[in-house]
Amino acid sequence: MKTFVVLTRRPDADAGQLARHSRPELLAVWKGMAEGAVRAVHGLQEGAGAVLEMETGTAAEAGRFVAALPYVQEGLLDVQVFALKPFPAFETLSSAAAA
Repeated sequence: MKTFVVLTRRPDADAGQLARHSRPELLAVWKGMAEGAVRAVHGLQEGAGAVLEMETGTAAEAGRFVAALPYVQEGLLDVQVFALKPFPAFETLSSAAAA
């Protein structure tokens, strides 16, 4: 299942905690990439945060991965998880061609 996870820095996140957990956070995401759960990581153009493009068996698996990240465990990030599905509007193209 493809899932996008938007991680944004909480306004009250302590800079010292972020610095202490930076390397473990990066290593955890890197491990997720090596294992195939994290397919891509993107930074946000505006604001502090990142987007993880994930491919897991279920959305719950993606949620468990994200919940185990050091920044998330420390409450430094707000997390939004978006499970994706095929875009259904394209189905109308084949029905319109048949008409």
